[in-house]
Amino acid sequence: MANEKQNYSAEFKKEVAQKALDQSKKNLDRLSEKYDVPVSVILMWATELEKGGEDVFETKESEDTSSPEEPAENVDVDISDKQFADSVEHGVMQDKLNYKRLIFWSVFGTILVVIFVRGLYEMYQYNTEVTQDRVSSESEYYQANQMKKEARQQLDSFGVVDLENGTYRIPIDSAINEIAADEE
Repeated sequence: MANEKQNYSAEFKKEVAQKALDQSKKNLDRLSEKYDVPVSVILMWATELEKGGEDVFETKESEDTSSPEEPAENVDVDISDKQFADSVEHGVMQDKLNYKRLIFWSVFGTILVVIFVRGLYEMYQYNTEVTQDRVSSESEYYQANQMKKEARQQLDSFGVVDLENGTYRIPIDSAINEIAADEE
């Protein structure tokens, strides 16, 4: 196959592109072999002819001939910054780290993280203590009320304390009434 960069005349490009369009861009392999042009180039020419019209190839050639490319020359540039000039010559910028600043910010960041974690731990401990105090005070209140209720029930009821010694329990109101009745 021919090289894709090869220069072809505008009439040749137009002729090959027109034949490709006549074939509806099918069976381009035969056309490629006949004209010794790659299929991709034929497709490109056909697309250009479809979109650009009849004179698309003439304008391209006139543009190509009007501005011929000149080979690039080596240009010497003077750079006043010595460090930048060394970097350009070496190909990369030199890494010159400020270790004092790097260590300062690393230590400072680590200390902040430790303080933050410690603060979270202290808040957790505080909330745990408050919750335990609340639960224990509620249970103490319940236990105290239960003991008062049992004591009041015991004071307000009749019962035997010690049968062998003849000790009995009577409600306190009844005992006060009996003592008051004996004194009269």
